[in-house]
Amino acid sequence: MTRRLRTNSIQQLMHKVEKELINQCPPRICRRIDAKPLPVSGNSKDKEAAYGYAESGMGKGYKPHSIADGSQGFVAWTVREMNLCEWSVADELIAQPDSEGYLTGDGGYDSNRLYDLAREKSIQLIALRRYRKAKGLGHRPNSPHRLRALCGLSPLPNWVRSLFRVEMWVRGKMIIYNLWRQKAKSNAA
Repeated sequence: MTRRLRTNSIQQLMHKVEKELINQCPPRICRRIDAKPLPVSGNSKDKEAAYGYAESGMGKGYKPHSIADGSQGFVAWTVREMNLCEWSVADELIAQPDSEGYLTGDGGYDSNRLYDLAREKSIQLIALRRYRKAKGLGHRPNSPHRLRALCGLSPLPNWVRSLFRVEMWVRGKMIIYNLWRQKAKSNAA
């Protein structure tokens, strides 16, 4: 199965199916950006998995980083090693969506650079302050877009090892999730 998944035709088919499912619904004005650790065993021989912050401390594995829309599902996502922090991957994700609106995130996305990048795409990023107990906003100049905002998956199965297989596993989950949403929507109607 891995050999077939690596072919360009299968890759293109999976991308088209995913995009078609996303485009069947109109975008919402508010979206969410986040990452979730997908740990592998610490004894795993997976050479691409890396140590980084997981839910309960440090762990080894991968992290899918995504932008989710309540109507369209996951509109932008990527899988990276667990040692990469959220804000370092967020600029790649923020550049992908083509609709303006609001993007909410946790304290991992509280960065002047991300606020400015989001504003270039007509998106207002709203993230929790990274250091909520701090009295001020720091000594460096702050982005006006950040100042404006201040006012207002489970562990991987054993066979999913290597970045390519993790991406395929996550893409399959995204497609299944979107199909489930479409079915639930048609049942409600």
